[in-house]
Parts: sequence; C-alpha cells; structure tokens
Amino acid sequence: MAEKIRLRIGDLAKAVLITGQAYQDPKDALNEFVSNAADEYVETGRRGERIRIILRRKGKRPVVAVEDAGRGMSAERLREVARNLFRSTKADDPRTIGEKAIGILSFQQLGGRCSIYSRADGSPDTWVLHLARGSPRASLQKAEAHRRRSTPGTTAYLHDLDPDVLRVLTRRKIVDYLRRRRGPALARGEYSIEVQEGRSAELVTAEEPDGIHLDIPAGNTLWGRIEFALYVAPRPDRRRRVAVVGRGGTTVIDDIAELDEFSEEPWTADQVSGMVAFDALQQTAGRRAILRDREAFPVFVDAVRSVEPAVRRVIERVTKEVDEETADRLAEIVRRIFGKVLRELEDVDNPMRTLVGQGEGEGALFEEEPTPGEPREPPGPADLEPPSLQETVPPAVDPEPAALQAPPQAGAERGRSRSLPTVAPDPNPDSVRSRYDPEGRIVYYNDQHADYLIVKDDEQSLLEYLSTLVAKELVVYNNPRAQPGELGEELVRMLVRVRRHIPRRR
Repeated sequence: MAEKIRLRIGDLAKAVLITGQAYQDPKDALNEFVSNAADEYVETGRRGERIRIILRRKGKRPVVAVEDAGRGMSAERLREVARNLFRSTKADDPRTIGEKAIGILSFQQLGGRCSIYSRADGSPDTWVLHLARGSPRASLQKAEAHRRRSTPGTTAYLHDLDPDVLRVLTRRKIVDYLRRRRGPALARGEYSIEVQEGRSAELVTAEEPDGIHLDIPAGNTLWGRIEFALYVAPRPDRRRRVAVVGRGGTTVIDDIAELDEFSEEPWTADQVSGMVAFDALQQTAGRRAILRDREAFPVFVDAVRSVEPAVRRVIERVTKEVDEETADRLAEIVRRIFGKVLRELEDVDNPMRTLVGQGEGEGALFEEEPTPGEPREPPGPADLEPPSLQETVPPAVDPEPAALQAPPQAGAERGRSRSLPTVAPDPNPDSVRSRYDPEGRIVYYNDQHADYLIVKDDEQSLLEYLSTLVAKELVVYNNPRAQPGELGEELVRMLVRVRRHIPRRR
C-alpha cells in the first residue's frame, strides 16, 4: 500500500527567493535530473560512471528517463527529499551544483507526473516516489517486481509529457545541449552521458576547440582559481562561443556574450571559443544565468576584462596573417584567370581598343597590327578549362598578351612583354572600391569598402569580386575616351570571359 507524504518547505526564506524563478527551456528542466546524477558521482568520487537518458517520444505513453548507477536512495531518504524541499544536503559541498533541492520539481516543466525509482547500496528493495504536477502530496511505495532495479542507483521517469516538450527533446537537440552545458566535466572524464532513443544510442562528447590556443595563466583569488581555455580562429565562419563554467564544473551559461558586461567584441566576433572556469560562480534556479552576488561575480568580471586586450591582439594578428595569405593566393589565381581571358580576347579582337582611336594617346594602348595572313595560334582546350581553387598556381611570370603591352618605343622589339596585372590591398584607401597603378600593373582594392567587407569571409565570392575589379580597371584605363555605352560593352565582353575562367569549388 502506498504511503502518502505531504510535501514540505524546509527553508521558507529560500523558497520565497527561488519560487519566482523558472526554467526557460525544457532542456534546462531535464538537465536538473542530469545534475542530480552528476552530483551523486562527484560526492562519491566515482569517475567515469555513465548517466543514461532514455527517450521514448512515440506511442500513446511517451516517457523520458534519466538513470545513474550511484548509491541509490532508501525509503527514508526519499521521504526526506519530499519533506525538505528547498533544503539540500549538498548546499555546502562546492563540488556539486544541487544546493536548492528543487531539481526534483523541474519535471513540472516537462510533464504531468514523475516517478523516482531507487535502490540503495546494500538493499535488495527498490522504492518509488510518485509526484504529480500541482499536487501537494507525494506517494512512496515498493516498486512492482518488473520495475525493480537489478543494481543500486536511481532512475527518474517523466510521464504525461507535453506535446511541445516532445518536439524539443529530440536526441540531436539533447546531445548538442549537453555537449555545450557539460563539456568541461565530460572533457575531464568526471562522468559520461549517453542519450538513447529506440535502438540507437549516442555518447555525448565534449566540443573540440579549434584555432590558436591563448596561453593565459590562471588567476588566484580569495574565492578560488579562475582558469582560461580560450582559442582564436582565423575566420568567423561559424558561431563560436566562450562558455562560463562555475560550481561543480558545470557550464553556467553557454555564451559569455549573454552577459551585458561582455556583449561586444572580442566575445561577439565569432572567432573566440573555449571557456572561463571559476568555481565560485553559481547558477540561478532556472540554470540560465549567473548569480550576481557581491563577492565572486565582480572578481570574475575584472578577471575577464583583464584578458580582453590579449584576446584582441591575437585576433588582429591572426586576421592580418590570414588576410595577407589569402590576398597573395588569390592574386596568383587572378593573374592566371586574366592570362587566359586576355589570350582568348586577343584571338578575337583587341579588347583594349574602342572605335575612338587606334593610335597611342587616342584612347587605347597601341599595338602593331599583324601582317595580313599571319596565322594566330587559337586558344587550346587547356586555355578554356576553368581551373579549380585547389590547383597549383603557375609561376609568377607569365607571357603577356599584346593587349596589356606598353606602347612600343624606338628600338623595342615587337612582342615585348611585362607581367600580368595583380591585386593588392590599397595602402592609402579612400572611398573608391579600387584604383589602378599602371607602373606596377597593380589593381589596389579598398579592404575597408562596404562591398569588400560583404564578401571577404567567403573565398569564392572574394575571388569573383577581385576579378571584377581587375576587369573594370583594365577596361577603364585602356579606354579613356570611350563613351559610356562603348565602355560598358567592353566591360561586359571582358566579364563574360572572366567568369568562364573563375575556378569553382569542387
């Protein structure tokens, strides 16, 4: 026969403080049961033990269960849990995060009922504590024979799950959530977590940091050590976050930028990842914010502020190195593109002449006309095949088509060549996108222009942008007297061929 137990509040002052806080995400509520299992392993010093989350979201009676292999609880211990809400035996243990004794009530964010099956060490009996949403009473009884645990430990079953909760608590979402929230503890091997749905199970692993590791020493305070494990990535190609790890080695918040004190760069640049760990930090009851106490929290803020200059310097250095490397590589690809494009155009016509003139100073670069009947070598298949971005760039010096040759001087041999145009960041940028240096045959681009900033983080788009600038500068420079319509025609003819030879991702 089931024993009826009236729920009691053991600490009224704490209850008044905490009851105004709620869980904002069903995954946060589920995480409370994971926290209880993790705390059990920490308290007993059992490293590497498994926490299992079992999902059964389909069918008439969906259920979610969280299971550990800890010491378990006797009937008396389960009575104490029900009779002493808001008073936890773990409150003074800095290794754990369960210090309010309300995690058991988080089931109400998920479903209508919760059943906690537990078998204590040294006992053959399994006891079950039943709770219902909104009910002031719980019931305690021995578990049915088919629900008895074969080994010590605890399993919490969540029943009558809300439809919206079932859509959120998928295996993929839970794994990703726990990877962020419990990554530090998983990386240290304190315990492991497995999420099972049907016949498939997935082990939650810590997120792998990427980028350059910042060698920032830990700081010692009156409230313990503050440790930094920060990494700077070359490109903001995906969302990167710095987690804040607090009491019990559990992530307090996923992203430090959620705090008003750090809601700007470098923490919002998507180039910094890792964590800041400070055991003195505690979570609010909803597990979505840091408890802003007057002692530990200001120390944490000052410590993070002190490392910001170093983080910014590394970001600037890495970004500059990557930009220079990318610019050099793309400049070689641009040269190759225009080597093929101009050879192709030269075979058809000289694209650098308009109807304005044929002579030097008349609106076009001068070139001797070929002898009538003199054969031209047509472009071969290799000239028309678009290269891949992964292909090896050819040597820096390429034979130059006649279209880019300088005006002939006395005694100069026909066919004299100079290097193909290249691209480089403008050392003295102004408001224009680009400018052409005819002496150095360099198209300088403005790396502060809005258009450049739009495409700079996508290499394919950046290559197309730079190629377009080179085409524009060459056509404009070689046709100074052309009318707008004529200039536009020359530019279109150039760009059509340029785009045919731009390498594509494979």
